[in-house]
Parts: sequence; structure tokens; C-alpha cells
Amino acid sequence: MKQDNANPSAANRRNFLKQAGLTGVGLASAAIIGSRLGGNQTHVEAASAPNDTDILNFALNLEYLEAEFYANATYGATLVQLGVITAADQTGPTTGGAAVPGFKNYPEAYLATALRDDEINHVLYLRKALGASAVKKPAINLAALGYGFGNVNDFLKLARQFEDVGLSAYLGAAPLLSNTYIAAAGAILAVESLHSGAIRNTCIVNGVSSPAVDSQDVPPSSQKPFPVDANSLAIPRTTSQVLNIVYAGGKCSGGFYPDGMNGTVACQM
Repeated sequence: MKQDNANPSAANRRNFLKQAGLTGVGLASAAIIGSRLGGNQTHVEAASAPNDTDILNFALNLEYLEAEFYANATYGATLVQLGVITAADQTGPTTGGAAVPGFKNYPEAYLATALRDDEINHVLYLRKALGASAVKKPAINLAALGYGFGNVNDFLKLARQFEDVGLSAYLGAAPLLSNTYIAAAGAILAVESLHSGAIRNTCIVNGVSSPAVDSQDVPPSSQKPFPVDANSLAIPRTTSQVLNIVYAGGKCSGGFYPDGMNGTVACQM
């Protein structure tokens, strides 16, 4: 990795991040790398910074999860069943999802449809950007928390958690990306922010309680409609913090990813 003094723009960017209190996010993320060796999918950590491909593949794993959630909730079908990806594009099935009963008759249906289309497009966009380096969809268990598909409010409860965690993951990874991909990641981050706001507002209007996923989480309420800190800044998470949530406390697998994520950023430090 090049030193900041060899790149004035990088130095200026680092100074800004330091002033904003975000420098540690990128540095902490850099230390959390996991790779798989052999057919037994053993995870090993390495103390080197991830490159752009590693970071985008980490994001792709999360986009697979969100896209599968919304596709199942609205269509009752997986990405493979919908033809978004092929069976050869996954290393394990997606299980535990179902169409939300009577969803099309509820006013929230338009929101779920837009979320589904956006997340599927994010999967396609990242796969295209990564080309042959794109990781396959890992095995996904949508029933990891035991809710999300029983009714509309059940759906909103899990959707809020996914959107806020996804938003924080993109924000946490942003300092590590090169100029080549920062604009694209920023565009997705902006969309995830829009998703988060829409879902949070709908939760508040519907009186839906969406539990905190960790100590940093800010569940939506009329007193706290936005997921911001005391300085009204969006809350970033390191890859390790994100993995702790989606793995339900597991180090290299568990929760929504029973066999772990695919790619080099796959284990908690």
C-alpha cells in the first residue's frame, strides 16, 4: 500500500477522515481478512489490507443477502429461480424465505418492490464490475432470526435491520477504496441511505419495533427517526462488526451465512 506522503490527495482525504472521526474505521477494516483454503472451507486471517476486489466482494455478499430477502418476500422465489443468477453462480442454496402473505394488497408493497429491484440491480452491477473476480453467492439462511416473512410488519422489522447494517458496512469500507471505485460505492451508499430512511419511517408510522442488532444500532422511533450518532453523523461499522451481526456472533460462519461468506473478507478478527 502506498504511503500518504506519496499521494497528496490521499493525505488530504486521511486528514478529513481523522477530523470526522472515521480514520479508525478504514484501518480496523484493513486488519480483518479471511480466506478459505481447500475443499473444507477453512478460514484463515491475514494482517494485510484488502484491495478493491476484496472490498467489493464483501459488499456483493451482503447484496446477495438483501436481494434474496426481498425476492423471497415479494415473489416467494430465489435469485436462481428468478434467473438473476444461475445455479453455477452459487456455492450453496438460499433457504428459509417465503412470500409475505397478501403482500400485494398492502400499501407497503410498492416499497418492497422497489427495494427488491434495487438490490437485484446492485447484485448485477457489482458482478459486472468485478467480472471474473466476482464471488459466487454463498449459502444463505433467511430464517436465521426467525422472522421476516410472517406479515408486513414482520417484513419491516427485518428489512430495517438489513438496510441500516448495509448502510454502515458501505460507510465503513469507503476509506479503503481507491478512486477507481469510490464513486460507484458512493452511489450505492446513497441508495442504501434512501432505503434506510424509507424503511425506518414506515416502521415508525406502522408502530413496528425493530430491535437493535448491536450496541451501535439506533432502532427507529419518533424520537430517533435517523440512525445517526451524537454528532448527527451516520454510524460506520468495520467488516468485523458487520460479520458479527450477520453471523449471529460466529467468527467465520453462522446466522444468515451458515457456511460463511465467499471471498477473502470472511472472518472476524
